[in-house]
Amino acid sequence: MEKLIKDIVELDKVYRTEVNALREEKEKISEFVREEKKRLKRQYEKVAKDKILKLQADIAADLEKRKQEAISESEKTLTNLESSYKKNKDVWVNNIYEYCLEK
Repeated sequence: MEKLIKDIVELDKVYRTEVNALREEKEKISEFVREEKKRLKRQYEKVAKDKILKLQADIAADLEKRKQEAISESEKTLTNLESSYKKNKDVWVNNIYEYCLEK
Protein backbone atom coordinates (compact mmCIF):
# COMPACT_ATOMS: atom_id res chain seq x y z
CA MET A 1 0.00 0.00 0.00
CA GLU A 2 2.84 2.30 0.89
CA LYS A 3 4.49 1.62 -2.46
CA LEU A 4 1.24 2.50 -4.21
CA ILE A 5 1.09 5.82 -2.38
CA LYS A 6 4.75 6.52 -3.23
CA ASP A 7 4.09 5.70 -6.87
CA ILE A 8 1.05 7.98 -6.91
CA VAL A 9 3.00 10.82 -5.27
CA GLU A 10 5.86 10.29 -7.73
CA LEU A 11 3.48 10.26 -10.69
CA ASP A 12 1.82 13.39 -9.35
CA LYS A 13 5.23 15.13 -9.21
CA VAL A 14 6.08 14.02 -12.73
CA TYR A 15 2.76 15.15 -14.15
CA ARG A 16 2.84 18.47 -12.25
CA THR A 17 6.29 19.09 -13.70
CA GLU A 18 4.99 18.26 -17.18
CA VAL A 19 1.93 20.47 -16.67
CA ASN A 20 4.13 23.36 -15.50
CA ALA A 21 6.40 22.87 -18.51
CA LEU A 22 3.35 22.92 -20.80
CA ARG A 23 2.06 26.08 -19.10
CA GLU A 24 5.42 27.77 -19.66
CA GLU A 25 5.41 26.66 -23.28
CA LYS A 26 1.86 27.97 -23.66
CA GLU A 27 2.94 31.34 -22.22
CA LYS A 28 5.92 31.46 -24.60
CA ILE A 29 3.61 30.70 -27.52
CA SER A 30 1.17 33.38 -26.36
CA GLU A 31 4.01 35.90 -26.10
CA PHE A 32 5.27 34.89 -29.56
CA VAL A 33 1.78 35.37 -31.01
CA ARG A 34 1.49 38.83 -29.40
CA GLU A 35 4.89 39.88 -30.74
CA GLU A 36 4.17 38.45 -34.18
CA LYS A 37 0.85 40.31 -34.24
CA LYS A 38 2.63 43.57 -33.41
CA ARG A 39 5.28 42.90 -36.06
CA LEU A 40 2.69 42.13 -38.73
CA LYS A 41 0.72 45.23 -37.81
CA ARG A 42 3.83 47.41 -38.17
CA GLN A 43 4.66 45.71 -41.46
CA TYR A 44 1.17 46.23 -42.91
CA GLU A 45 1.10 49.84 -41.71
CA LYS A 46 4.44 50.47 -43.43
CA VAL A 47 3.24 48.85 -46.66
CA ALA A 48 0.03 50.90 -46.55
CA LYS A 49 1.97 54.11 -45.86
CA ASP A 50 4.35 53.38 -48.74
CA LYS A 51 1.41 52.74 -51.09
CA ILE A 52 -0.27 55.97 -49.98
CA LEU A 53 2.93 57.96 -50.54
CA LYS A 54 3.40 56.43 -53.99
CA LEU A 55 -0.22 57.12 -54.88
CA GLN A 56 0.12 60.73 -53.69
CA ALA A 57 3.26 61.16 -55.80
CA ASP A 58 1.53 59.64 -58.84
CA ILE A 59 -1.47 61.93 -58.37
CA ALA A 60 0.76 64.98 -57.96
CA ALA A 61 2.70 64.07 -61.11
CA ASP A 62 -0.51 63.50 -63.07
CA LEU A 63 -1.94 66.79 -61.79
CA GLU A 64 1.21 68.65 -62.80
CA LYS A 65 1.11 67.03 -66.25
CA ARG A 66 -2.54 67.98 -66.73
CA LYS A 67 -1.82 71.50 -65.48
CA GLN A 68 0.97 71.90 -68.02
CA GLU A 69 -1.27 70.53 -70.77
CA ALA A 70 -4.01 73.00 -69.81
CA ILE A 71 -1.55 75.90 -69.74
CA SER A 72 -0.17 74.87 -73.12
CA GLU A 73 -3.66 74.54 -74.59
CA SER A 74 -4.75 77.91 -73.21
CA GLU A 75 -1.60 79.57 -74.54
CA LYS A 76 -2.23 78.00 -77.94
CA THR A 77 -5.84 79.18 -77.90
CA LEU A 78 -4.76 82.68 -76.83
CA THR A 79 -2.18 82.79 -79.63
CA ASN A 80 -4.81 81.72 -82.15
CA LEU A 81 -7.25 84.30 -80.80
CA GLU A 82 -4.66 87.09 -80.96
CA SER A 83 -3.69 86.04 -84.48
CA SER A 84 -7.32 86.01 -85.54
CA TYR A 85 -7.86 89.44 -83.94
CA LYS A 86 -4.83 90.96 -85.68
CA LYS A 87 -5.89 89.45 -88.98
CA ASN A 88 -9.55 90.49 -88.81
CA LYS A 89 -9.69 93.56 -86.57
CA ASP A 90 -9.92 96.06 -89.44
CA VAL A 91 -12.71 94.07 -91.10
CA TRP A 92 -14.59 93.81 -87.82
CA VAL A 93 -14.22 97.49 -87.06
CA ASN A 94 -15.45 98.37 -90.57
CA ASN A 95 -18.40 96.00 -90.24
CA ILE A 96 -19.36 97.50 -86.89
CA TYR A 97 -18.93 101.02 -88.26
CA GLU A 98 -21.10 100.28 -91.31
CA TYR A 99 -23.73 98.64 -89.15
CA CYS A 100 -23.85 101.67 -86.90
CA LEU A 101 -24.18 104.00 -89.89
CA GLU A 102 -27.08 102.00 -91.28
CA LYS A 103 -29.04 102.34 -88.05
